Amino acid sequence: MLRTAAIWTLAVVIGLLFVLVGWAKLAGPSGIGWAVRLSNWGYPAASRYVLGGIEILAGLGLLVPSLRRSAVVTLMVVMAGALVTHLIHGEFVRLLPPLILGGLLYGLYSWQPRASQKA
Repeated sequence: MLRTAAIWTLAVVIGLLFVLVGWAKLAGPSGIGWAVRLSNWGYPAASRYVLGGIEILAGLGLLVPSLRRSAVVTLMVVMAGALVTHLIHGEFVRLLPPLILGGLLYGLYSWQPRASQKA
């Protein structure tokens, strides 16, 4: 019961965070800022749409138990990409968010029962 509550709490908090960050990449002045940042890192400015879409869909996927493990893996790959990007560009302070989120995602992945364990 406590484990289930912890899983749901973590899934909701992380899911909302990724939906909000993904939306920020797509809309408004923040989206323009993301386009500039991505360009400075050597990525196409339009990649903000791909990243934002992935973050929104995977963030929502965290709220669906049957999709949760896939969503977690997807977001862990995105966080690994962010980590590598910041390392390559010497942005060491920016390593903390992907490290923390990646750790929380790993915890969510390892706490989530596999389909074979549910039966």
